[in-house]
Amino acid sequence: MPKEDIRPSSLGGIKRLAKSLKAERGIQHMRALDEAALLAGFQNFRHASQALRNDAKPERPSSGYKTFITVYWEDRKTGNSGRETLSIMLSQQWSDLITPPQLKNHRALFHFRPEGPDHLARHYLVESQSKARRATCAATRILQFMDATKLRPSKSHSRVYPGGRSSNAIPGRDHYSAWYDRDTKRYLFVDEPYEAAANSNAAKRTAWAQRHGYVIAKPTWAGMYNPNGGSRLYLIANMKKGIPLEPIVMALDRLPAPVVETPWVGESAPAVPFFVSPGAVAEAKAKKLEQKKPRQTNGQCNSIGYVQTFAGPRRRPKGKMSIEAHAEVGSLLKTVLVASPRRKGVYNRVNSIRSELDEWTQCEYNYGELPSERFFELYYHESSSTFPRYLSADERRRHIDSLERVKQILSSHYPDCPPLRSLIGKINSAIKSMQTWVS
Repeated sequence: MPKEDIRPSSLGGIKRLAKSLKAERGIQHMRALDEAALLAGFQNFRHASQALRNDAKPERPSSGYKTFITVYWEDRKTGNSGRETLSIMLSQQWSDLITPPQLKNHRALFHFRPEGPDHLARHYLVESQSKARRATCAATRILQFMDATKLRPSKSHSRVYPGGRSSNAIPGRDHYSAWYDRDTKRYLFVDEPYEAAANSNAAKRTAWAQRHGYVIAKPTWAGMYNPNGGSRLYLIANMKKGIPLEPIVMALDRLPAPVVETPWVGESAPAVPFFVSPGAVAEAKAKKLEQKKPRQTNGQCNSIGYVQTFAGPRRRPKGKMSIEAHAEVGSLLKTVLVASPRRKGVYNRVNSIRSELDEWTQCEYNYGELPSERFFELYYHESSSTFPRYLSADERRRHIDSLERVKQILSSHYPDCPPLRSLIGKINSAIKSMQTWVS
């Protein structure tokens, strides 16, 4: 019986068939396992390992991030519709491999959009189930390529041509794409002609590479465009300025066989309801929990608006400080003001502080609670008999202590809010100016 007709139904059967294929075709063991898994109706050996759990010792699930790719379809002739969803394991989340705007840099990803941290879906309907499956597989192969190489698709095709001119492109190019490395800022040209066309242009392509100082490599991994239809992947880079090809080839050759439409290993389902991935569900739940948390208003709700004399609309703390506390604060501020007319960094700030507190007091108490004669004495009418040019260290320390006491009183009587923090900031600036006031 031809081996192509053998369809193993167990993981052990796939492994036995792989040994036979390896000996017969002289291929690597991992590739033989993937081909045996394909014959058994699976995407690759990893997929078979996950699906078949009837061995004595269960296979360990592969680590990584499960990613879903979805395409919706509608056949207008028959009226049938549905969706095709394929899942793959990636070493990173798709958003770490490519940004949403960069999806438009490759034809196979152009119409896809983010539907969750683990889900990409095509934005437009395709005409048939077969086209939906092909589009899903094509996008999956691009993600496989990016996950292995950590390269991103680029629209800067001129960066990969000798002299930056498309007229210098490699002979026989077809289904090509440009890629770049975010770390080294180097570029790579990926060419995916059909095998027959590549062979017919082999001599010209070799001569082109020698003439322009480029290097060409062909991984055993079949590629992204149409691997089951005969296209093959070639990596092309400038020998000096391009991406080194050997690590890329090694990374690609470790990949399982490219995902293709037949056999289909994804999920086929009705178009409605729309598919919502586990990551999108978890993200929605997290947002809902976040909305239930108390909003962090940065203290804004602890302040109210008022109109300050000659200044217009302002805000002040919601609440009021006792008249006795205002009197103590006013006395401390006036003591500092009397001592610092010649130190503008102190005087101007403290004068601004008492002016604002005077406005707050007017809002907090009416005339019946605070007669005018006492109100005017709270923050003004200080003595102006002394105007020292300099202060001794002990005098500066005493005034600094007064300002620290003002901060303590204000913070203990008013709730935290932007207006209070602004006032405290002015006091801190006045203290700093007082500290640097030397004779």
